[in-house]
Amino acid sequence: MGYSEEKDYYDAAMRQINGDSLCLSTYQYLKRNEEWVKRYEDFLKGKRSLPLLYDPFFKKIFNPVERRDRLSELVSCLLGQKVTVLEVFPNEDSQFLGVMIIMDMVVLMADGSIANIEIQKISYDFPAERISCYSADLVLRQYKMITGKNQDRKHEVSMNGSSKPSYKDMRKVHTIILFEDSNKSLISDMDKALYFHVGKTRFNTGIKIELLQDFVLVSLDTFRKYRYSDIREGRIKITGYDYDSSQYNDKLVSEKMKRDRLKFLSLFVAETPQEIDRLIEIFPDLESVRQDINEYLERPGEVLSMFSEALRILDRNTAELMVDRMKDEMEALQVQKDELEGKIDELKVQTNQLEAQKDELEAQKDELKAHNDNLQEQNNELKDEVTRLKQQLLKMQSQNK
Repeated sequence: MGYSEEKDYYDAAMRQINGDSLCLSTYQYLKRNEEWVKRYEDFLKGKRSLPLLYDPFFKKIFNPVERRDRLSELVSCLLGQKVTVLEVFPNEDSQFLGVMIIMDMVVLMADGSIANIEIQKISYDFPAERISCYSADLVLRQYKMITGKNQDRKHEVSMNGSSKPSYKDMRKVHTIILFEDSNKSLISDMDKALYFHVGKTRFNTGIKIELLQDFVLVSLDTFRKYRYSDIREGRIKITGYDYDSSQYNDKLVSEKMKRDRLKFLSLFVAETPQEIDRLIEIFPDLESVRQDINEYLERPGEVLSMFSEALRILDRNTAELMVDRMKDEMEALQVQKDELEGKIDELKVQTNQLEAQKDELEAQKDELKAHNDNLQEQNNELKDEVTRLKQQLLKMQSQNK
């Protein structure tokens, strides 16, 4: 794509925006954020690719209807087993009563298992407790599906040979989270370059009980820092950083799946059309992704709406993050306040004790003073008596002479 073509896309888009009041209003909203309006304009000028890790773009490129094969490939390479995505559930849907859990994409696979694909910008926003809640929600979601299905199919026989719902009908649930910005909890003590973290429940005694919940956490920033440059140079031989055979059944994992993992993770961290061009030389089947991305150059109004939606989600998430942080700060301040009040109460008790000791010492001082005055009075009386006796003695001596 030459510079003149890039300029034409941008100029054509600006003419369309200025001629459409709705597009112009959307563009004005986007201009509130300098970074985002620049990303939009840079896309039209051929300087930046689409930000695929943001929800509107991800769901377009991995559309479960139009691009089901691509989405199935992505899930397969991340889980290390061949899967076919059958259905995508609404992302604002929780089985916890009174709790709204927002998931980026929840997919049902051909074997009945469920996976949640979550893309997270800041790992601070996705602590272990939240990961656990998402996984638990997937388990409850699947159980509700099974019990609901059995209510609709009372005369059919389930996988355990009974028409009643059974726990044995449950399948795996997979929580997949792509972190754009990892915190220290996602940096391995074994090797800081490890970027693909697989979590399963194991027992210390080695008993073979396979629980339903699996976790895949991908540190994309670590991947970009330690692996991406090698891949761009064509070094795509699978290493221990890319695939840990101890976590998978090797019979289920094809070489294509391993390469697809490198392909899609590279796609997610690529920022420019030139980077994607280079990736296509290494992974030719990314050509269809490039075509999908380039189609949006012809539809600037639609891609503007996608950027606007991404910014709206970002604004909402930022606001929620600020509220959460304010709550954390308020809770921390409350703890500090309680600690200070506790210390003040302790100091008050100590002050009261010191005051009591002071009063006791004052009383002892008064007693000592009174005792001292009494002794002084007795001493004066003794002195007077001694003087009197001396005088009497002298008088007696004088008379005897």
